[in-house]
Amino acid sequence: MNIIKDDILNIILIFFPILIYFIYNCYRELTSEKYNGILFNLSLFISLYLCIKYGESNSYIKLLLFLNIPVLLAYTKKERKIAMLLSTIIILYTKYTLDKPIIVLLIQYVSFYTIYVLSTRKKISNKKLILVISLLQGFYMSIQMFLYNNTNITDIIEIVLSILIFYTIPFILLFLFDLADNVSSLYLTIREFEQEKQLRNSLFKITHEVKNPIAVCKGYLEMLDINNKEKIKKYIPIIKQEIDRSINIMSDFMEFNKIKIDKDILDINLLLEDITEEFKIILKSKKIKLNSRITQDEIYLNGDYNRLKQVFINLIKNSIESMEKEGNIDIITHILKDYYYIEITDNGCGMDEYTLNHIKELFFTTKEKGSGLGVSLSNEIIKAHNGTIEYKSKPNKGTKVVVKLPITMI
Repeated sequence: MNIIKDDILNIILIFFPILIYFIYNCYRELTSEKYNGILFNLSLFISLYLCIKYGESNSYIKLLLFLNIPVLLAYTKKERKIAMLLSTIIILYTKYTLDKPIIVLLIQYVSFYTIYVLSTRKKISNKKLILVISLLQGFYMSIQMFLYNNTNITDIIEIVLSILIFYTIPFILLFLFDLADNVSSLYLTIREFEQEKQLRNSLFKITHEVKNPIAVCKGYLEMLDINNKEKIKKYIPIIKQEIDRSINIMSDFMEFNKIKIDKDILDINLLLEDITEEFKIILKSKKIKLNSRITQDEIYLNGDYNRLKQVFINLIKNSIESMEKEGNIDIITHILKDYYYIEITDNGCGMDEYTLNHIKELFFTTKEKGSGLGVSLSNEIIKAHNGTIEYKSKPNKGTKVVVKLPITMI
């Protein structure tokens, strides 16, 4: 019974540091092979130390069996120098601490090294390497028992059981190492996929957001009459402004991360008036009436003028696209407590409950050529301004969008 307890204790002492390494290897975010190898080797030395310091056995021969497991693991991981260093420590421990002869031990480690060299040249698998070294371990263990003990049938049984233990433990640990490598590889694959997805999202956003100002520029260029100086003076600044907005969008998305917000004090009503002015010609061509009831007071927000402009242009554009023929768009604003509410209502096709519940999700779209980014991007911008954007809609009854933004006192 004591023999079994000793074996269990020794197994725990060997397993414990290596299992810690296994857990680390599963959840690590570092991908340096050099750093990973150092930690693996360190776990082998700690296992050896714990077994030397706290390991128990009725005979030092049995204890040596457990001490040799880190040596075997080092060979299976192609850590030849580490295996030789571990072997040297065991030899010194046997000679100077246990005061035992080391001649058989020296021959044993030389044979281990020879088997390792042959296995690398002939490309023998780790399973065969473990099997051969386990048989050698049993052979040398038998020699030591016959030389230093009065061997009986119990000792023979103990040798057989010890060989099985020595053979089984490395296999279990190698299985855990392979499992850890698989988990780590899966993690790296997922991380690469997320990076690729983030890049793809950014590129989609660039395409979607740059398309809007380009479409505005195209519309004004088509209506531009070079013989009409009044139209030239009116349209050229708008076209230039939209081009600047496109350049600003592309500059921001070069970082691939979330949109950069440059906040400053701005008059939100002035921004809304600029946007409605820009849409007048397009709305007229589509026979859509825009009703604007914006408060006459100056309302100041701490926000990014260009980003908020993106949001409201996208909202009005969506309202226009929801109408097949002529229709109405109402823009109403009001103040409630410390927040400014901007309501944009249309009498377009509206949305069903499913669309309404998923409207803010990335890539969700009901348009044939839509990217599913406009609403998601607008929601992201409003959130960055500590505001909210909510949708209310019913099929064939239109849509109402309520943007809520905090007012800045100046």
